[in-house]
Amino acid sequence: MNFTILKKSKRLRIISLFMASLVLFVSWVPPQPGVVLKAGTNIPLETISQISSQTMGVGQTIDFRVTRDVMSEGKVAISAGSIAKGQVVRSQAPKGLGKQGFLEVKINSVTAVDGQEVFLSGGQLSEEGDDKATLAIVLGIFICILFLFMKGKDAIVPAGFGFNAAVASTMNIDA
Repeated sequence: MNFTILKKSKRLRIISLFMASLVLFVSWVPPQPGVVLKAGTNIPLETISQISSQTMGVGQTIDFRVTRDVMSEGKVAISAGSIAKGQVVRSQAPKGLGKQGFLEVKINSVTAVDGQEVFLSGGQLSEEGDDKATLAIVLGIFICILFLFMKGKDAIVPAGFGFNAAVASTMNIDA
């Protein structure tokens, strides 16, 4: 009878040891490889092609290019040439009576070197054309009424136009 108690006691110890090691193993987190890309990190961007209020509509997606590597902790987190995505939030083509066109684009995200989508903030791109309302009215009244149909200038952002956006929230990147 003493022998069976010792046998049960030994089993309990083995099971207890196994359970304790299992808890330790499950709670252990391996170190995270990569780097931390901090919120507010500057992302230099440029337009890939010309953007015009004449041809762009609200909701349309526009691609931008990262102009140089974005480094974090000595490693590249976002490589030069990566594509950033933006969306047109306001757009109006030039109208009669000399009203100018306008365009506003919000930069949403860029792809990091590990394929993660990095959300951006502070990246607004806006442009207005020339307002010719006064000229159209004066010429329409004094010279010919057809000048009232004169349109203002289109809002155009040329290809290669550089500007900056910033990382919206801190995240880990596998660089």
